[in-house]
Amino acid sequence: MMNTYDWWVAKLRAIRHSKPPEPPMRVRLHEAGHAVAGHRFGYVQQGIMLREDDTGETSQQYATGMDDDMSVRLQTEIIISMTGFAVTLEYPEYRTDALRIGGDVQMELVNAAIIHRIDPAMGSAEEIMNSLWVRARLVARNNKALIQTVAGRLDRYGFYTGEEIQRILDESMKGLDR
Repeated sequence: MMNTYDWWVAKLRAIRHSKPPEPPMRVRLHEAGHAVAGHRFGYVQQGIMLREDDTGETSQQYATGMDDDMSVRLQTEIIISMTGFAVTLEYPEYRTDALRIGGDVQMELVNAAIIHRIDPAMGSAEEIMNSLWVRARLVARNNKALIQTVAGRLDRYGFYTGEEIQRILDESMKGLDR
């Protein structure tokens, strides 16, 4: 016979695990922002990881060629990276969490310095970051409906494969065209 304490513990565990919790919307929106921005720039989705510690990671790849302009490529990657953060700012209810998921911008700063070295006419690294931040905010704002739809489909923790993400993007875009 089970005592009352053990019965309640078993009952609470059964309730808590009957349906796995969904990742917080702020994380889903952030990662969907990266995925949609990358997709819009022609990047191939490799996957999205949503972790139970409320962090995520989006992996994308762009096939480069011999004639690719490194400055343009780095600018695009900075915009994609910043779009996750920019999406968060588009939703007032998540602004308090924006700094928490803003991520580490060290790589973006390094890339901005490289862009400056390649093309000094673009301005200082700070000016480059500022102009790309404006572009990231525009990508987030102009794709808000698609980002919301994709975020709504990221309803579980774990890894979404590139094929799953591509299917989600395709279905979401079709749904918005109606």
